[in-house]
Amino acid sequence: MKKLFHHPLTVRALAALIAGYMYLVFATSRVHVITPLPAVFLTGPVVLASWHQQILMIPVMRRSNPGRLLALISDSRAGTFIRTVAAWFGIGAVAGSPTRGGIAGARLLIKAAREGHALYITPDGSRGPACEAKEGATEIARLTRLPLIPCAAWPSRGKCFNTWDKFRFPYPFSTIRVAYGDPLEDLTPSDLSVALNKLTAQVQGNSAPLATPL
Repeated sequence: MKKLFHHPLTVRALAALIAGYMYLVFATSRVHVITPLPAVFLTGPVVLASWHQQILMIPVMRRSNPGRLLALISDSRAGTFIRTVAAWFGIGAVAGSPTRGGIAGARLLIKAAREGHALYITPDGSRGPACEAKEGATEIARLTRLPLIPCAAWPSRGKCFNTWDKFRFPYPFSTIRVAYGDPLEDLTPSDLSVALNKLTAQVQGNSAPLATPL
């Protein structure tokens, strides 16, 4: 599978295929937000953060936020593939992660934040440990001076792969549960990990009442 990412034409073709599939998933699925949307999320740029396993849910997580979204995605070959998929949804991307290419990526994110872009990061990317926030993620939030909104999204139907992040691949005709936390300021990686794990447990469980569908 990894060899496929060596060929740019193959990457573009596969990205188009996956993007088309994800459009089908979103068109046939119901989205339920099970927590109140933070007011700041509805009015301007923020830093949106979720675990890497939920990265295909970016279009759902950002849908109520105005303006253009820029995501920090791994500079690996797989990351190039994900960035190409994201482009099909109007999501820009910067190559890097909290550990690899972080400085250059952070500079571009700071510039984008000053231009009014919302940002998206995976605090445990790009190689884990899974569900454990790195210091680089909280540093990006501090440098951009934007509110950091932890979030989680989980499709009821899908497959979890045996990868480092237990990546969740969604199926059509799902119920996608989305949860947002309160804006975080002056946080530590541990604070962010706790917030994201709490939200992930909420969207994976069945106890939280469903709000009005988006």
